[in-house]
Parts: sequence; structure tokens; C-alpha cells
Amino acid sequence: MTSITDPDAPISPAMPPFRSEGNGPWVITRHADASLILRSPAFRTASPMMGIERIADRAKRDYSDLLALLDQTMVFQNGSAHLVSRQAVRHIVQQSMARWPASTILAEARHIATSVPSGGAIDAVVHLADPLPSRILASMLGLPVDQAMALRADAMLVTRAWSHSCSLRDYDACQDAARRLRRGLRSGLQRDSIETDDASFDLIAFLLVAGADSIAGTISAALDLLARNPAWQARLRSEPTLMPGFIRETLRLAGPLRRLNRRVAQAAVDIGGVSIAPGDLVLLRIDRAHRDAEAFADPDQIDPGRKNAPLLAFGGGAHMCQGPLLGAMEAEMMVTAIIDRFQIHPAAARGVLLDHEDWRVFAHLPLILTPVAAEQ
Repeated sequence: MTSITDPDAPISPAMPPFRSEGNGPWVITRHADASLILRSPAFRTASPMMGIERIADRAKRDYSDLLALLDQTMVFQNGSAHLVSRQAVRHIVQQSMARWPASTILAEARHIATSVPSGGAIDAVVHLADPLPSRILASMLGLPVDQAMALRADAMLVTRAWSHSCSLRDYDACQDAARRLRRGLRSGLQRDSIETDDASFDLIAFLLVAGADSIAGTISAALDLLARNPAWQARLRSEPTLMPGFIRETLRLAGPLRRLNRRVAQAAVDIGGVSIAPGDLVLLRIDRAHRDAEAFADPDQIDPGRKNAPLLAFGGGAHMCQGPLLGAMEAEMMVTAIIDRFQIHPAAARGVLLDHEDWRVFAHLPLILTPVAAEQ
């Protein structure tokens, strides 16, 4: 495994801002610095679109589908375009929460838990983490679950274009995935299942990743933490009110994002004693900021009762995530349904993370489940 795919790879400590790759972007790793940038009007999100347009022009490639999706990807929008997208997403999230109250989510989670194959190790991603967010997403879009899963896979592939180190072959693959994704949404989406118009399809494509993949990643990370910290399984069963705090700690210690999208300085600004010039890019490493000892006492320990520094897993400022309540509820209900029924054990084979610079989500997570009653 590489450091990107190894879930046990150490996370470097937080430190003052520094340049990456010579004169590359400023890397921000301290919690206070990242929080300041997220709230500061001196920074705007930096889109990879212009770079991809230049590459397409030089290489004589048609990246029109990829560029259309990036144009409607909220994390790259600013100003009025971002405001319009936020309003649309807020409406979609409200519709979803009305259709999926906590009681319905818990019932679905319990149904999934009862369907787990018995005997031997299972892939927790396939059998436990993916099903609930995929079913809710499919219901929201009016799609069959298998089609929603296929669209999710293409949407995740498109996110590789967010990186600034893609090869031409990578961009070609992203364009192919973007074309499949856009066509799949237009042909499969039931227009009476969600209020939308043609201009909203590309925004919905972004939600495939922002919603389902981040939630599934949180569920699998929580199960991995519990498998390696069995005492917490018993405590969460006896003190279920700790579950929301445990999911917050999962997002802090092993959240689905390693870093947030790049920001570009619009004016000279001081960040952590370092002068950032207009036009400079900054890269926010939230995986390191979430273990900043200045923000979190005993940062490597699980503590559901933390009340101090806010999480950066949902972004911040104008680009704060629109669906954290629904996403957290899904993760809480799914993990609750699993530990109520099973004791979770590590399998002989270690899980493997997706090979992705931005995402920290399991591609495979072998675990062994035994009935709770059998262990008592």
C-alpha cells in the first residue's frame, strides 16, 4: 500500500503555512489558520476549469461534459452563481429530510444490518457503508439503486479532475465519466421525484459525490474505528446519546476529505505570521488541522464530548456544507443499527483506502461481525 491507500499512514503534525513544491500553493495545516481562510472575504475558491480549458485547446480534446460538470460544482463557485446553487441544494436537502425522517432512516438501517452475510469476513463498504446512502440517494432522484450506484462511481471518477496533477489520460477518463454521468441523469431522473429543470442536472451530479460518497466514507471510517477500539462499542450501546459525538470524532480523526479545494487570495493577507500575496493559492489540509493540539486536547484520542474547536469537515464560511444534518443522521443510524446487532472485529486483511489525493474513503474494508448475544 502507498501512503494514500494505507489507512494507518501517520498524519503529519500541524505547522505554520509553508510552500509546497518550491513555489507551489501555500499548505495550511493549523486549525486556526484554516478557519480564518474559510471565513475570510480575501479568499475565493479556485476552479481547475481554466487549466483544463487550456489543456483541451492544446491537445485538441473535447472536454465539454467535464467542464459543464465543474461549472456546476459548488465548491468551485463564487458570488451569485454559488448563491443560486446553495438555494437549489438547500431545497433538495429539505425535500430529502421530509421524505427520510430519523425513524425511517433507522428502520432502513436495521433492515440493512439484518441482511449482512453470515460467517467469515465481509467487505463493510459493500454490505454496510454503501447501501443506506445509496438507497436514500436513489429515492431522492427517483432512480433504481443500481443505477444510482453506477452514477456515483462516475461522479467519483470526475473528482480526479479536481487535482492539479492529472495526466492527459486522466482527463480523458474524467471526460468519459462525465459524459456517462450527464447522459445517465438526463435519461434516468424522474422529473416528478425532485423539483428541477435542465440547468440543475449538473448540480445534481455534484451531489452524488458530496452526499452519498462522503456519508458512506464516514460510516466505513466509524466501523473501522470501532473494530480497533472495542471498548467504544460497549460504551455506545450503554450510552447511545454519545453516538452523535462519536460520529463527529470520526469526521475529525478519519473524515472522508483529506483537504478542501484550493483558495486563491484576492488581496494581501497575513495567515499565521506568513504574508500571502494576491493571486497566491492556498491548500487546506483539514486532516492535519483536525489533529492540531492547539485546537484539540489529546488530538489522537476519541472524545465524543469535545466542545471546543469546530470541525472543518463540512467546510466553512460561504461554502459550508448544506446537508450535514442529514448526512450525520444517516451515519449515526447506520452505526447504531450495526452495533446493536453485532460486535465488530478487525479481519486478518487490512482495509485499503481509495487512491485519491482529496478523498480519504475506504475502497475495501474487511471486517468480521459476530452477534452481540453470542458474546455476552
